[in-house]
Amino acid sequence: MEKAADVSIHVVDRTRGYMQVADALRREIRRMDIPAGARLPSERELAQQLRISRPSLREALIVLELQGEIEIRVGSGIYLKRDASAGDADAGAAALVADHDVSLMGHSPQDVSQTRYFLEGGVAAHAARFITREQLRTLGASVEAMRRAVGTRDRTGDKPLADADRLFHVTLSSTTHNRLLIQTLEELFDQRYTPIGGSMHRLFDTESVWLDAVQEHQEIYDAVAARDPLQAQAAMYRHLTRAHARLMAVIG
Repeated sequence: MEKAADVSIHVVDRTRGYMQVADALRREIRRMDIPAGARLPSERELAQQLRISRPSLREALIVLELQGEIEIRVGSGIYLKRDASAGDADAGAAALVADHDVSLMGHSPQDVSQTRYFLEGGVAAHAARFITREQLRTLGASVEAMRRAVGTRDRTGDKPLADADRLFHVTLSSTTHNRLLIQTLEELFDQRYTPIGGSMHRLFDTESVWLDAVQEHQEIYDAVAARDPLQAQAAMYRHLTRAHARLMAVIG
């Protein structure tokens, strides 16, 4: 294979960072002259060629899939949907539109995960100390709702699961009575419904993923109910770390 060009990314504006990476990835795919329908190199190879991290590459791949340029088949690989060498103008126009609508595309899932990690560990510890009986009942009910929704997922899809998941995290944040913090965490959680966040969840939220998530929520609940701030914080950190790892599972 031809030696990769130096297309390493030095992102200054993190808001638009993954769009810059997506543009560099698009150029690299054109340079490789891969025919439509063919399989692209693996995630590992693409990340090495672009000199970026795998999570950054994952976000760029999702952008190109949303623009209809590639198809991600989990467990199989990444496939080119249209001939990049014959569609430079169309691809450039798509990139321009996506860049203009970056606020609608959603924040970087990496940034969202990291910010939630920083904030929600402290929230869980706080909740273990100050949660009311009513809030604790709501928290427990949300875990049970998630558990029931896993059993009906084949009929109802992921929305009931996501709604119960959201209720769990919002209930924890409500124990702070800090409107700014509550609003911030709600907005961070709702990034899962943006195009880039939603595509990641669509690809990687399997039944086994949700079963693991239910168990992790149960562990957080148990620690909060036991009024153990350190264990509640540790359980939240484990959950958010594992949740991010699941979204960054290997494509192929």
